[in-house]
Amino acid sequence: MEDQEYRRHWGRFLIFTGIVGSIVGFFSVISDNLPYLADGVTVLEFIISYLAITINSLPMWFILAMLVGYLFANNISKAALLGSIYTICAITFYFAIGHFYIDAAVSSSFKEQSLVYVIWGGASAIGGILGGITGFLFKKTPYALLVLLVGLILQLFVNGTYSWGNVVGIAQNVTFCLIIISIVFYIVIVKRKKEPNWGT
Repeated sequence: MEDQEYRRHWGRFLIFTGIVGSIVGFFSVISDNLPYLADGVTVLEFIISYLAITINSLPMWFILAMLVGYLFANNISKAALLGSIYTICAITFYFAIGHFYIDAAVSSSFKEQSLVYVIWGGASAIGGILGGITGFLFKKTPYALLVLLVGLILQLFVNGTYSWGNVVGIAQNVTFCLIIISIVFYIVIVKRKKEPNWGT
């Protein structure tokens, strides 16, 4: 019985990784090859561009790794393992899809490509480990979200004032601001609920 549950658990994780990882990889490639959007951008172009640059952002990659740790891990070690597996698979999808995407094709030597794969794979694994652990710790304490909060604030600084000059950049920044506000409110609400009510 435990063996069947174990296989089902891993099966759900692999399905999640395959579906979500491929979606992330696809939109990340689209993000790298977005054309300049003039003032007459259509609604469909805006939606695709917004999804692409938001999904391809570091906070979103971190959030999805957190989701893995939250949903599939029952201890820190497993959270780190599953988080790294997920992000490595996602970056692999990104490279695989990008290889077949004409505009993303880059003529470079095998050594240069291998170095890029190693660097990005290593960075993805580290991010996945941290995200997975943060997601698992979130089940224990809401203060784990402070890690994500700091990451979102840093991303806004990295985006810079230039990102507020176009509609897609504004939409992404507003999304991050809303997430930041939601995290603060959530932590405050949870903290207040845990405080003893001395008036009763």
